[in-house]
Amino acid sequence: MENSENKQCPFCNAEIDANAKKCKYCGEWVSSKEDDLPQELKHFNWGAFLMNWIWGIMHKKYITLLYFPACLIPVIGPIAISIWFGFAGNKWAWESKNWESIEKFNDCQQNWVKLWFILAVLGLIFAIKTILILILIGSAEV
Repeated sequence: MENSENKQCPFCNAEIDANAKKCKYCGEWVSSKEDDLPQELKHFNWGAFLMNWIWGIMHKKYITLLYFPACLIPVIGPIAISIWFGFAGNKWAWESKNWESIEKFNDCQQNWVKLWFILAVLGLIFAIKTILILILIGSAEV
């Protein structure tokens, strides 16, 4: 039944295009082999690690929403799941759409890290200002 133009979905046995990454009948990913990821992309994804669930939503990998239940396990849960996202991130992002090139893919993933740094700096500035205001309010009441 398998020929050069079609293959069988390993989940529902439907006949699908040989180059298909996802079965159009059952919706399962049929192209999950490690070989599908170019060698240049087999490295840790800092965007998926740092921006985890937000990154996941933007790449249509809703499994990253597991970050929230993982937070129920103090410290270890969020760190462990973020590490998992970092290791699986490039594979997930590569599968999420048809990228123009590896360079475009890497640029996009680097932008996620830049966004995290910008948000981290803004959060730090906000935290420092809030602490200073609270200190001033506390000293004014004395």
